[in-house]
Amino acid sequence: MTGHHCSYSGYLLVHFIGEQPDGEQVYFSYSEDGLHWKDLNSGLPVLRSELGEKGVRDPFIVRSPKEDKFYLIATDLRIANGMGWTVASTAGSRDIIIWESADLVHWSSPWAVTLGVPGAGCVWAPEAIYDEASDDFLVFWASATQEPHEKERKQKIYSARTKDFRSFTAPEKYIERENHIIDTTIIAHNGAYYRFSKDETTKNVRVERGTSLEKESFINLPAPALEELLGVEGPQIYKLNDREEWCLIVDRFAEGRGYLPLLTSDLESGEFRVMPEGAFDLGKTKKRHGGVLPITAAESSRLLATFGDGHQVLPGQFADPDLAKFGDRYYLYPTTDGFTGWSGTKFHVFSSADMRIWNDEGVILDLATEDVPWAVGSAWAPAIASKDGKYYFYFCGKMKSEESAIGVAVAETPVGPFQAEPQPLITMEQMTCLGIAMGQTIDPSVFIEDDGTAYLLFGNAHPAIVQLGEDMVTVIEATMKNLVGLLDFREAVTVLRRGGKYHFTWSCDDTGSEDYHVNYGTAEHLFGPITYHYPVLVKNKEKDMLGTAHHSILQVPGSDEYWIAYHRFVTPLTRFTIGKGYHREVCIDPLTFDENGLIQQVQL
Repeated sequence: MTGHHCSYSGYLLVHFIGEQPDGEQVYFSYSEDGLHWKDLNSGLPVLRSELGEKGVRDPFIVRSPKEDKFYLIATDLRIANGMGWTVASTAGSRDIIIWESADLVHWSSPWAVTLGVPGAGCVWAPEAIYDEASDDFLVFWASATQEPHEKERKQKIYSARTKDFRSFTAPEKYIERENHIIDTTIIAHNGAYYRFSKDETTKNVRVERGTSLEKESFINLPAPALEELLGVEGPQIYKLNDREEWCLIVDRFAEGRGYLPLLTSDLESGEFRVMPEGAFDLGKTKKRHGGVLPITAAESSRLLATFGDGHQVLPGQFADPDLAKFGDRYYLYPTTDGFTGWSGTKFHVFSSADMRIWNDEGVILDLATEDVPWAVGSAWAPAIASKDGKYYFYFCGKMKSEESAIGVAVAETPVGPFQAEPQPLITMEQMTCLGIAMGQTIDPSVFIEDDGTAYLLFGNAHPAIVQLGEDMVTVIEATMKNLVGLLDFREAVTVLRRGGKYHFTWSCDDTGSEDYHVNYGTAEHLFGPITYHYPVLVKNKEKDMLGTAHHSILQVPGSDEYWIAYHRFVTPLTRFTIGKGYHREVCIDPLTFDENGLIQQVQL
C-alpha cells in the first residue's frame, strides 16, 4: 500500500458547517496533532456541488491505495433549500456525489451515482473503506426504506462495492436494528474491523468488531463511555499518527456544539475517555459530520500552500528559517523545533520551485552523532552561503562545556552531504580574548559584498561582525567588532545592501514572548554606526500571529524582489498552553521598500 502510516504527519478533516446558505458544501480543515484544527481556505467551501439538491452534507474522504488518488463522497442534500427533514428522509435524493483528486488540491468536477434501492426515501452519510481481501471498496450509507412487513419507513444501512466509484454492485442491506440506524463508520486494525454506528434504539453510538467486512462477521463490543453519551451522531475514527492511540469524534448535534473527541489506546477494549474542554480546538467554524484522513508532510505542504493562511509554508514545528535561492530552486534551512529547552539536534533542508510547496530534502547534520565532533546538541539558527560552487552551512551548537558556539560545514550541493569542520568557527572564549561584548555566540548570518568579500554577523545581547577568510571556514579576527546602534538588540542580526545603504534588521525581546519582533535601521558603512528607524515585523494578535521574528531576508538574485522568512508561535494558539517559544512554525511574506528607499513594515 502507498503511504505507510508511519509517514503520516498531519490530518485533513472534510466537513460541512450547518444549514447556512453556504454551509452545506465541502469545507477543509487541517491538523498536525489530530486534536487542534486550522480552518483552510479562509473558512470558505473548497468544493461545491451544483448537482441534484445543489448542496452536500456528511462528506467523507478515502485514500485509494492502488491508484494513488483520493475519493471524496457526500450526501446529496441541502436542508437550507427549505423542504425540511421529513421530505428529505421520505422523498429525498438517492444519489451520492463524488469527487476525485490525485493531490488533495486539484479536484475533478463532481459526478452523481444513484445508490438508493427502489423505494428508498434517501441516501445519507455515505462512507467507504478499502477491503484488502477483495481489492475493492465497501461503500455504505443509510437509507429510509419500508419493507412489506413494516408499518413505516425505517433507516437501515445499505452497502455496495466498487473499484472506481463509477460502477457499483447492486445495493444490499448491511445493518438493521429495531429502530433507525444511521451514520456508520469503520476502521481496520490488526486484521479486525471496528464499526461505530448511531443507533436510534439506544440513542447512542454503538461499537461492533468483525473479522471481515461481511455483515455476518460483526459482534457487539461494550463501550461504556460511548454508551453514556447521548445526543451525538456522525462518528468518525482515525489513528493518531505518532502513537498507538485512536481518536473518535462525535457530532454533539443535540447541543449544537460540534465535535467532541474521545481517545482509546486499545480498540478491542471498548474503553474510551472523553477529552476535556480545552484539550482540543476545532477551529473558528463549527464542524459538522465529516471525515478525517491522515496525510503525509508533502500532502500537508500542498494543502497549506493552496488553502492555508498565506503565511505558514512548512507543516510541522520549525523556527529561525534561513531562506536562499540557488539556481532555479529556493531553499529553507530552519531550526527543528518542538523540544523543551530548544534541545533539538538535527538540521533539515527544504527545497521548492515556487516558494509555496516545500519538499523535505532530509537531515543534513545531526549534532547528537559524530557529524560535528565539537558539538553535543542544541542545533539552532543556521545560515547558508555559496561561493565558487561550494555551499557553506553556518550553525549553532552546544559544546561539552554547555557553551554555545558557531560551526561551519561544507558541501558541493545545497542539500549536502555536508562535512563539518572539526573545530568551531566562533566561540565565547574567542570573544573574551578579542574583547568583544557578547551574551552567547549564536545566530549567524552571512553577507557577501559585490567583490566577493564575505562577512559573518552574529550575537546575542550584543551584535558583532567579522570578515570571513577566502576559504569561508575561517575568520579574520582583526576585523571583528561589535555593531553600534541596534536598538533593543537581542539576537539574529542580518544585513542587505540596496540603494547605497546597508539595511540592518534584528530580533528584539525574547523568542518565548508574543512580543518578539524585528527592528530596522540603516548605515552608510557595513561596520556601522547604525541609525535605528522602526520595527518592520511585529505580531498581529487579531490574526493569532505572535512571536513573529528570527528572520532572514532573501533578495531574489538579479531582481529587486525581496522576501522575509520568519517564525511565529504554532497555530492554533490553544495547542500549546505553555512554552510557546519551543513550538514555532515557519512563515514567508513579501518585503517592500518605500519611496525613500526604506523597508516597509510587513503587513500581517
